[in-house]
Amino acid sequence: MTVRYRGLEKTVRGDPSSVVSELMGFFAKVMPGLEVISSISMSVDMEGLLRDCQGIVALTPEGLVVTAPVDFLPDRELILFHLALARLANSLGKAEGCTLTSGDLASKVKRSPGTIAGRVSELCSEGLVERVGKGEYRATTYGLDHFRRALLPKIKQGAGG
Repeated sequence: MTVRYRGLEKTVRGDPSSVVSELMGFFAKVMPGLEVISSISMSVDMEGLLRDCQGIVALTPEGLVVTAPVDFLPDRELILFHLALARLANSLGKAEGCTLTSGDLASKVKRSPGTIAGRVSELCSEGLVERVGKGEYRATTYGLDHFRRALLPKIKQGAGG
């Protein structure tokens, strides 16, 4: 494999792991901040997240459906749960978008629009949710990470597993 960057060139041959290792070394020299940037970068593996949702949701031809009890969650967590599912459904091609409207959330969470507005505002302030249009919201990458680390264990425990 040959990589060219800003007049520098590096050719590497070998097995995949040694090629990746040498290329990472090359990039670390060329872009000293790359190692720091990669160590503080956050992303969510959607396939892993879906695997973690086993027993909580099921994939049907119509989309994702909730198969575990989640009504015991506080309003804020229920909102984040449904926004995370919207992102998952979108990543699986089972939804056109990864957002939900305030009305969608009120229907799914079974709370008044005023309650939804207050809780969504709190979630936005914490960076777990972002507003992407008038009355339209999406779980952020940080929100998905929080969902995976904090909410999924709580839901699994509440579901008896």
